[in-house]
Amino acid sequence: MAALTPMESEYVTLESSDGFQFIVHREAAMLSGTIRNMLSSAGQFTESTEGVIHFRDIKAVILEKVCKYWYYKARHLNSVSEIPHFDIEPEYALETLMAADFLD
Repeated sequence: MAALTPMESEYVTLESSDGFQFIVHREAAMLSGTIRNMLSSAGQFTESTEGVIHFRDIKAVILEKVCKYWYYKARHLNSVSEIPHFDIEPEYALETLMAADFLD
């Protein structure tokens, strides 16, 4: 059985500025326009061939919150019922907003 290439893998690895790695479903990560462009532009970004995305300006605590939000969004994407509140701690709000703006 042949190993999957990073482009075929169900998962993508995100690495924070402080060296923590988050392995998330590719489908969840692709909710980000920036990541979608990185992973689907064949040959234009090394991330698309390696399956690893390094974020030099996003700390682990913020990247973790972003990853949780992608799963939250995926879960409630086509929901017709009331969507529960997604909590962001006030001390991380500004950095999370900046990361969300970058990640689109």
